[in-house]
Order: sequence, then structure tokens, then C-alpha cells
Amino acid sequence: MKVKKLGALMMSAVLAAGFMTGCGNKDAGTGNASKDNTTQAQGETGTEDVTLKIWVPEEEVEITDQMVKNFDAEHDEFNITYEIAVVGIDEAPQAVETDADTAADIFYTPSGGVADMAAKGLLLPVTKDFDTISADLPESALTAVTVDGLTYAVPFSPNTYFMYYNKDLFTEEEVKNLDTMMAKDLGDGKWNFSTQITNSWYIESFFLGAGCTLFGPDGKDAADCSFNDESGLAAGEYLIDLATNPKYLEDADGVGGSAFKEGNLGAVTSGAWSAIEFKEALGDKLGAVALPTANIGGKEVQLSNFVDFKTITVKSNTAYPLCAQQLAVYLANPENSLTRYKEQGDVPVLKSLADSDDIKNDFVASALNDQAALATNQPSIPQMGDYWTPAQALGEGIYNGDITKANLQDNLDALVDSITGTLTE
Repeated sequence: MKVKKLGALMMSAVLAAGFMTGCGNKDAGTGNASKDNTTQAQGETGTEDVTLKIWVPEEEVEITDQMVKNFDAEHDEFNITYEIAVVGIDEAPQAVETDADTAADIFYTPSGGVADMAAKGLLLPVTKDFDTISADLPESALTAVTVDGLTYAVPFSPNTYFMYYNKDLFTEEEVKNLDTMMAKDLGDGKWNFSTQITNSWYIESFFLGAGCTLFGPDGKDAADCSFNDESGLAAGEYLIDLATNPKYLEDADGVGGSAFKEGNLGAVTSGAWSAIEFKEALGDKLGAVALPTANIGGKEVQLSNFVDFKTITVKSNTAYPLCAQQLAVYLANPENSLTRYKEQGDVPVLKSLADSDDIKNDFVASALNDQAALATNQPSIPQMGDYWTPAQALGEGIYNGDITKANLQDNLDALVDSITGTLTE
């Protein structure tokens, strides 16, 4: 019988001491990890000594600790020492790129950055045990993590936003169309709608909804962006009108969310991460639905935002590739995905769970799944990195009034050139 050497860097004493209070890169304690993790030692019993570093968001530390313990209990071939540190899903990719040698063996990353990291040689293809869940994944999730036929990440939850609304202010029928919502008089001191025009992860819903494409229809043509065509111009004009409407509230620094919780806002775009606080504030008055349609350029179109997936990845230079791959898949299996959903609200991507009564009876989960079906897969080619800053600048220019209908086309042309570099070639 093997002797376990488990050390989760997440002890209650450490938590009480306040080591887990932020979203930066902080160790959550120390484990039994003194041995050299560049070698794979085999004990007399045939078990392999394994040392793994795992990065997870702060809210996932405790459940990850238990998941690793459960994995270790099921795998007599490994004698695992591990440490868990807090690194946010949006912070991990850059941290790995900065110093892969000291980075975690297993970490969370958005699927939108998977192709870029794979192209830079930072990710290990996940092949061991992946077939145990691959058939349960939707095609969109598989596509998002597959590069040149190899799977580089394990998806566990759709990552997109939808719309929450106050049932006292809007009906189920009214929230189907944004123009209907904006036309309603909600009374003094109230706003009708809030999103983030100044955020490049939110502004695209108007352009994609209008029929524009980013990197072509399949998201893989680095030289193609149609945000400056006739449909893009119509989307930009719609945003200018929206930004100048006194019934609109820009959700900068949580202003929209705060107004919504206070009952002074009819609807706001956000994701499943806001469900707990919104439910606490509004109770039975809270509703959640997919994004509405809007009349853009004389056509009623469905707003279509980016959808990517929260994934679990393995760094390419891990000293323990076999165990790391198996653990990455294990952390996203049905049992653990359901635990993550119940504890943290991450709606599972696995079809068997998404179709279950537990998820279908959750109106927030249903709204997420409904919007994911209407959304556009976030491109995962490396050039996606050229989109974020220019798109944010466009949104800021529109919201601040620097971009008007008179100079909109020039600014859209500049946006496309910044993203693709093709207009000045």
C-alpha cells in the first residue's frame, strides 16, 4: 500500500492569515514538495513520485484541493505531492509565457488564447484520457481547443454573457427586443439598459449581430475583418445612438450592476458570475434571458457575442506529462463539473449535464446556454490578440463622443487596419 504525500497549499490556517484575499499569483501554503520535480522517481511499489503545481481562481482552491485528493486516491500508480496557488484565468496565460519554467503544470485559461499559446509551444496536447469526455463535448467546444488536429485544453464551462432583467420593470415579451426596451418609460431616476460599450468583449455583439465577421466566417483568416463594411457602419451608428440615449447606462467599474441591484436599472449584460449577488438583491424579481434582437440598419438582428470556454491546460514542459494530462481531464469530468457548478456557478459544458434537469431548471444556466447557442465562437488564432485594444479604443471613442457619425467610417477603417494590417499594405 503506497504512502501518500499530499500537500495542498491551501490550509485553513493560511486562509485565516489572509493569504487568499486577492486574484494575483499567491501561494496558498506549502506542501510536501521538497523533492526535485525534474525527475520521475519510481518507488519499490512501482508508484511514480509526482510533484505538481496547480493554478486556479481563488474561489476554486478548496474544491480543487478535494478533487486532487480524490484523483490521487483513485490512482495507485502515482504518489502525488501538489501545491495549489491562486492565479486568475485571465492572468495565467501571460504568467506562463513570462516564465514557463516556474509556472504551474496545470492552469485555467480561456479557450480564446489556446491557439496562440499552442503556437508558442507553451501547451502540451491533452491526449491521455481525453476520450473519456470528448464525446460528451459539443462541437463548438472541441473546435475551440483543437489546433491542427491536436487538443490542447479541456473545456469545462461556456464563458459568455447574457442579459439579466428586473421583472418589475420589463415583461418577458419586452426583453426580446432592445429597441422596445429603450422605448419604455421606466420613470425618473431609472435607466433602461446597461452594457459595456467601452469593453472589447462586449461591443462585438452589435457588429457580429449585424452580420460582420472577425477573421472570416470561420474565425481563421487573419487578414479578414468586415467591421468597416456597410453592416459595420450601421452597427457603429446604432452604438452612437445608444451611448447618447439618456436611458442608457454604461456599465463601467460595476456601475450598471450596482444600479441593477438597487432596482434602478431595467436590464444589464453580465454572466453567470453575477447570479448570486443579483439573486440576493432582487430575489423573485430577477430574470435572465439571451441577448435581445435590435433594429440595426433597418433589419432586426440577433445580437451575437463571443463565446469561449473556460478550460484546463497543461504546460508543455511539465516534468510529469502523463499524470498532469490525466488530472486535467479528471478535473473536468462530469462529477467534478457538477461540483463546480453547485459550488461556484460554472455551468457545465458537457452535454450530459447541460441537458439534465438540474441545469434546465436553473433560469440563469438556461439563459447562458440559450445565448451560447446564438453566440459566435471567439477566434482562437494568434491574431486575436490584435483585436482587443483597438476595439476597446473604438468603444471608448464612441462613448466619450469623440467618434461621431461624421467620422465613424474613418475610425472603422482604422480599427480594421489595426486588427489586420491589410488596409495600408
